Amino acid sequence: MRRLFRAGRALSPVIGVTLFVAIVVVLAVVAGALIFNLDNEEDPQPNTALEVHSGDNSVTVVLEHEGGDALAWNRTTLRGVVDNTALHGDTFRSGDEIEMIPIAEEVAVVWEGDETSYVVQTLDVPETLLTDDSTSPPSSSLESPDNYCDWAEQNIEANGDLDMIDDTAVCDVTEDTDTGETDINVDLTTDSVLIGDIDTDGDVDTDGSYVVGSITTDADDITITGGSMIYGDVVAQSDTNAGIDGDSTIYGDVVVYGGSLSLQDIEITGHVYVDEDDISCSSTVIGPDEKSCTAYDPRDPDNY
Repeated sequence: MRRLFRAGRALSPVIGVTLFVAIVVVLAVVAGALIFNLDNEEDPQPNTALEVHSGDNSVTVVLEHEGGDALAWNRTTLRGVVDNTALHGDTFRSGDEIEMIPIAEEVAVVWEGDETSYVVQTLDVPETLLTDDSTSPPSSSLESPDNYCDWAEQNIEANGDLDMIDDTAVCDVTEDTDTGETDINVDLTTDSVLIGDIDTDGDVDTDGSYVVGSITTDADDITITGGSMIYGDVVAQSDTNAGIDGDSTIYGDVVVYGGSLSLQDIEITGHVYVDEDDISCSSTVIGPDEKSCTAYDPRDPDNY
């Protein structure tokens, strides 16, 4: 009996050490798992209220930040619009707005965290932009634009002007081009699409092309022909002449200060601001009431 008792006492330290080692191993595993999970904890989703409403023309929408968390530009991308990096460059805060061109029925705002990403909000595009095909630019040209302001700058530096032949570009000319030039002539031909405003001291000529924005110049001439479509206003500053013909369409106003305005075989969905003595017009439909040249009274350009 004494031998058995002594043998049992001899085994106790071994069992204790074994249990201690096992407990340490289990605790190490649990601690490691906890640390791993902490390191991989998902980033919290921003709590932001956003809204989409129609823009100033028939092809744009405005994304508005109505409150909540600010969205850092380098973490935020857009889906369902022409330029998915439209928010890049600045933090999007409550009260901010940005104008975009949708190419889908929904616009999604996506926030990218360190470990995961969230769709902050999905917003429906207003139906008015989806049902009236006549006021929508060619979607095939807008779905994958591959030219931006850097391309426009290279084009201007190489040619002295912006010449586009069957090209698509996203840029406000000359506001967002850094060439040191302001009197840039803009020449768009052969189904070219410029997504942005043109504001230049040079001549503007569109032939069978599209401008998704407004055109403003105080050079000699604005010429729009060949079935061109302008999705914004056309503004000819002091003594600039404007000629619009060839089944072209202006989805905005036409304004001429002191120069001549010639309209032939076109449609203008907005109004015409020009002195009565400076306009010649034939086979043209003007205004939301679709009046003919003879029935439409031009408005005073000082009231634009």
